[in-house]
Amino acid sequence: MRCNARVWSQIVGAALMAGWILTAGAQAQLNLGQGVEMSMNGNLGIGYSGNFGDSGLSGHALYGTGMGLLSGSYHNPNFLSFTVRPYYNRNQDNTSYTSVLSETGVDASTSIFAGSYFPGSVSFSKSFSQGSQYGLPGSASLTADGSNQDFSVSWKELLPQMPSLTATFSDNSSSSTIFGQTGTANTSSKILDLMSNYSVHGFQLVGFVNHQNYHVDLPAFLSRTNSHSDSASTSYGISATHTLPFSGSFTADYNRTNYDGETGSYRTRGSTGTADTMVSFKPAERLTVSGQLRYTGNLIGALRQSYLDGELPVEFNNEQGSYGVALNSYATYQIGHGFTLIGYANRQTQTFAGTHYNYHQVGGTLSYSYSRPLFGLLYFSFGMVNNGTTNGGDSLGFVGTATLKKRVGMWEYGADISYSQNVQTVLANFTTSSFNYGGNIRRRFGSNMSWSSSYRGIQTGITQLQGSNNRADSFLTNFQRGRYDVSGSYSKSHGAALLSSTGVLTPTPVAPILTPDQILYSGEVYGAGASVRPMRRMLVNFNWYRVRSSTETTTLLSQNNSERYYGQMEYNVRKLSFRAGYWRVYQGVGASAIQPTLNNTYFFNVSRWFNLF
Repeated sequence: MRCNARVWSQIVGAALMAGWILTAGAQAQLNLGQGVEMSMNGNLGIGYSGNFGDSGLSGHALYGTGMGLLSGSYHNPNFLSFTVRPYYNRNQDNTSYTSVLSETGVDASTSIFAGSYFPGSVSFSKSFSQGSQYGLPGSASLTADGSNQDFSVSWKELLPQMPSLTATFSDNSSSSTIFGQTGTANTSSKILDLMSNYSVHGFQLVGFVNHQNYHVDLPAFLSRTNSHSDSASTSYGISATHTLPFSGSFTADYNRTNYDGETGSYRTRGSTGTADTMVSFKPAERLTVSGQLRYTGNLIGALRQSYLDGELPVEFNNEQGSYGVALNSYATYQIGHGFTLIGYANRQTQTFAGTHYNYHQVGGTLSYSYSRPLFGLLYFSFGMVNNGTTNGGDSLGFVGTATLKKRVGMWEYGADISYSQNVQTVLANFTTSSFNYGGNIRRRFGSNMSWSSSYRGIQTGITQLQGSNNRADSFLTNFQRGRYDVSGSYSKSHGAALLSSTGVLTPTPVAPILTPDQILYSGEVYGAGASVRPMRRMLVNFNWYRVRSSTETTTLLSQNNSERYYGQMEYNVRKLSFRAGYWRVYQGVGASAIQPTLNNTYFFNVSRWFNLF
């Protein structure tokens, strides 16, 4: 779209797509032998597009567009079946405010021996998208161009009276170029998973082996120096389950993980293992009791993460003599008339770097559920818990949940709230709290008009540490009348996130000993959208959103601003489809946020649907 080479590539692509579909149609008339069944349909079209921006460069081009779906089987669908779906320059609306401008790729999958003791499957997909999204925690995404490739193969052995075996391998990769930033953000993973099930003498046995490799190239606005992350882990384990009297069950399992990861100058490696056993009984119709004993070696490794670290190379070995033993008991009693009583008692002993930590927890919860058509639904639960530690004394916390749904005439109401306070399970010195609440309202005006609105607030944090809270608030409203639909949204968030070795920013409150460097983030998003159906088979929509966000580490601050407009018209008549659109993005990331980059793109295309065979 921006130069002559792009123009010719679009024209050649359109010609190849047309040739592919016509050739497939011609081949459909050939005698491919008995037992072959295939069907194929799709659309083929041509369009015109142009673009301009603040760089002073502009361009326009003719381009092809199309999508096909080829599916079939050989001999019998349970013997061999397949599906192939290529698409070229496809425009689509994924969700409000996040439409993909253009996408080219192919999806393919096949199933082999589905009706036998050895079924298998293979799938492959590859796509290139313009106007995709790069996500940040708690806020809307930044505009980016991206590519994805996914390959997976699975095979099973299901012989009777023999242990089953399922083997799955996947190889996935993705790349994003954030608009207004140089370089790319890349992620790739290779995962091999083996699982076996077997029943013998009343025991249900399950064994597994899992190996994972991850590689991440971080975007520049998140990391100036620690731009690469590599990690690998191998996990294996076995579990056994057996029924017991009084509707009871017994479960015992063991698993172990070896891991090795490196992010910039930060290195983490080691192993961790967990063994536990659990029993449960139902001695009476309304009473259920259970107990669990668990041992964990290397507590720090159990929550392993790779973080951005300081200036000097660091070799960090998580095998520092940490371990934990936990004994948990739990009982539930159905009182009746909607009331349920829950009681529990837990005790844990943890050791790290020669220091012992002990804590106990005793508590109870009473819940009530009420549902009647006239009065709606009411549910609530409330409980008290005593958290005690040998290092910090006792503390009293509570948990609570309440939900209400009600309808009065044309009005529908809903609200919920929940709160919990618990001692952190690793190095039990910190108390975490979680607060989640929200509500929604809807009003009908006749048979074809309605208004709805909703709000959600979420907050988590460590009670003893000021500034450790993660907070997210979101608001959405929508008005619909016949052919018209208008919506608006607002969200705001801030907090601390962990950058894991898989390249994912995860908002979470974790004790400082586990976070040599966190990423502070904040974001604010406004969005609006409108759509109308001026006539039958015609849809016109327009969306806008604005993002203001920031990320901060000990060495890097990035201010990210993005504003996006997307409008589209679609009209379908018989097998013809007409589509036109306008896309505008104004975005700055990192140091370039002071001088954002602007790009405008418009397009028009017409396509026809074919049912070839």
